[in-house]
Amino acid sequence: MAVPGPSLLRARTVPHRLRTLPATLISARGRLVIQSILLLACLAVFALATVQLRVYERDVRRDTFTLGGSIPVPVLRFTPVGQPLNVVAVIAHGYSADKEMMSSFGVDLAKQGITTYAFDLPGHGASTVPYTTAGVKEVVPRLVTSVGEVVDFALAHGPAPGTQLVLIGYSLGTIAAGDYALEHPNMSALKATVLVAGVLTDRLTLTTPRDLLVLTGQFDLPGINDTAVRMMVTACGVPFASVTDTFHCQGADPTAQRMRMVLPGLDHVGIVTAASTHAALLSWLRQTVDSRIGASPVDADARLRWLLVGVLAAGLALLPLLGLAASALGLAGGGVRADSKSAGRLATWRDGVALIMALVLGLAALRLWLPWDFFAPGPWPFGFLAQQVSVDVSAYFLVSGVALLAALRFVPALRGALVLPERWSALKQLLLAGGAVLFLYLTVGRLSGFAWENLTLSPERLWRAGVYTLMAWPFFLGLRAIVEAAARRFGRGWPADLGATLLVVAALIAAIIFNFGRLSYLGILLPIVAIVLLAFIGIATWTRRLAPRSILLTSVMQSLILGWLFAATLPLLA
Repeated sequence: MAVPGPSLLRARTVPHRLRTLPATLISARGRLVIQSILLLACLAVFALATVQLRVYERDVRRDTFTLGGSIPVPVLRFTPVGQPLNVVAVIAHGYSADKEMMSSFGVDLAKQGITTYAFDLPGHGASTVPYTTAGVKEVVPRLVTSVGEVVDFALAHGPAPGTQLVLIGYSLGTIAAGDYALEHPNMSALKATVLVAGVLTDRLTLTTPRDLLVLTGQFDLPGINDTAVRMMVTACGVPFASVTDTFHCQGADPTAQRMRMVLPGLDHVGIVTAASTHAALLSWLRQTVDSRIGASPVDADARLRWLLVGVLAAGLALLPLLGLAASALGLAGGGVRADSKSAGRLATWRDGVALIMALVLGLAALRLWLPWDFFAPGPWPFGFLAQQVSVDVSAYFLVSGVALLAALRFVPALRGALVLPERWSALKQLLLAGGAVLFLYLTVGRLSGFAWENLTLSPERLWRAGVYTLMAWPFFLGLRAIVEAAARRFGRGWPADLGATLLVVAALIAAIIFNFGRLSYLGILLPIVAIVLLAFIGIATWTRRLAPRSILLTSVMQSLILGWLFAATLPLLA
């Protein structure tokens, strides 16, 4: 049989390439079209959720301002659009929260005709005043002073003479609102005090505060429900064992009603936005303040659902956005710089051991390094950040990260894991990471203030977010290097990612246990941190398809988001 010559081989080969080339182009173009459609769909859902939240508030006007008293207090006011009742409410938020977190109360109260004032406690939210400069002895007086400034303004600008006042506190805010009420037992304008998930424990009497309602969740933080029982024991003069989950007493004074309610299925955080919480609040105010309260329908659960839909839509939009941006930047298949001698040494059990040892070293350093005083600014040399808990956690990530990168760099058996992209690919990954987080900031960050904590950053918190990002990045760079090495070795990275994420969460739990007096409040932020870490398993799997060896992209995104959360939440010190 005759063997085909070179010219015949070329004739047969070229048409084959020409036949396959259009299919490749169509496939790439089709992926871009699908990603564009998904992005537009997610943005449409996000816009719909935003519109629905605004529609829910159509009978309420928001405005913000700062009171310039002895303590400057940022205020968020909810004003009924229609004819208001001659009632104002002042709401104090909880620890590591801000005035926007209480907007669910503010909107539903304003729908009843109650002009409502939420405000930032010192060191929280947009407040420029430190939480404390002299330790715990200064905290409560500052809280009470800030409540007093808002109360004075609210009564001075009431709808009519003889304005009635309702005080509401949540968690830490129960100390602020409760102590103010106790310090003003003869204040005729004060008609009712409501303490949600309260921590106020002393100085209650049989007549003050007036018409006291205490609400807690069935699954509230340890000790909160016992604290509520002790409040009833003191305020009603009854034995501890007689206080039930739904308990009411009426003193000789007609304004000395007391009620304790445990709301089924709610925890310390969910109690803020739950419809059952709002129903109990409105029912109490209808009995004790004005019978017209509660006439307008509210649905706090529906409002929260739209918020969650909007946040989820923005999060999902990140995936097609990354895909389109990676294509535009030419990141697919970006070059990789690797040591030829170590490039073949991929993830082994030693990588997992290195991660565990780095986490353990960080725990040991945290135990020895952290100040014992909860109100100390932070471990040296990071005291200049002057923020509670966030500095400690960022320092933990820094110590663990330096140890992990040192192992990946200097231990011969581990060197193959840390493979960085070439210069231009690295710059493109950094640009894409920053743009992706900016997208989340402009969507999730701004939407969150409608029914949850405001995650946008004031100047005092913005620069801290940058420092926390730099402190956390070495750890997440090393973590991503190990996971990507596992993906190259086994063809999939998510099992290693899941295992590494669970190790990090377990290490943070251990940090709380070993430093409970210092880091107990990390438990408030830990569920959010865990959700972010778990979400990045999916994001990392997606980006691995878009840009091979994308450890810079994913590690910078993780560090930016965690730095953002750490800076936005915990209170600032002097």
